[in-house]
Order: sequence, then C-alpha cells, then structure tokens
Amino acid sequence: MTFIEELEEILNKELEILVELKDISFKKTDIIISNNVQELEETSRIEEVLVNQMALLEEERERFLDTWGVAKDTSISFVIEKFPEDNKVLINIKEEMKNVMEELSDRNKINNDLIMENLDWIDFNINLITSNPTSPNYGKKEIKENGNSIFDRKV
Repeated sequence: MTFIEELEEILNKELEILVELKDISFKKTDIIISNNVQELEETSRIEEVLVNQMALLEEERERFLDTWGVAKDTSISFVIEKFPEDNKVLINIKEEMKNVMEELSDRNKINNDLIMENLDWIDFNINLITSNPTSPNYGKKEIKENGNSIFDRKV
C-alpha cells in the first residue's frame, strides 16, 4: 500500500467516527428538548467511546506519519500539496471532514445553549420554591413569615 492509500484509509476511519459523532449530536438535541436525562446519559457514554476511538485513530495517524518520516502535525493540506497527482481522494476527505466538523461544532453550540437554558430554568425554579417570603412593605423593617412559599413576594 502506498503512503497516500494508507493515509486515506486512516482518514476515512476518522471521517466515519466524525459522522457518527455528528449524528449523535443531532440526536442529543432532541433528547435535551425532551428532558430525557437517562437517554442523555446513555448517549453521552456512546459519544465518549467514539471520542476515545477518534483519539486512538489520531495516534495511529501520527505514528503512520512518523513511520514515513513526516512530522506528526503535518496537515492534510500540506500532504495534498506534496502529492498533486494523487490528491483527489484526499481533497474529498478533507472537505468532508471540514463540513462534518463545522456541522458538529454548530450543533454542539446549540446543545450547549439548550443545556444552559435548562440549567437556568432549574435554578430559577429552585430559587422560586426555596425563597423565604417577606412582607410586602417598602421600609427598612422587614417582617418575616415562617415557612416556605412557592412564590417570591419580594418587591
């Protein structure tokens, strides 16, 4: 197998994992919206396994490049420039990876925003339920009532 063919094989494996991660991120959006915590935990475990697989493939790619005497941090773009005759497949892989990573990044931002909104909502409700009621006066003297109330009556 040639250098390009071996690199293509490794990059295609990485691309497959990226696509799986992207699919999971879209699924997570629906899970977050439906507030299904158990399914979110399970999905996050699957996501973690895929991220670990990706890290192993990155290590494999770095070893592969090192074996061929190429710096570990060499970009796909640099390889494409150095092998102009065999670069069509690499160009396609690079573009697909770029697109998938952009979609994944965008979706992860959406998921993060949704989670933050849910946490804010939970925090608001906890504060609402646990707040100590006060009298509705405007003076310095406050009269506190005993007990907890669902409504915060502070003015």
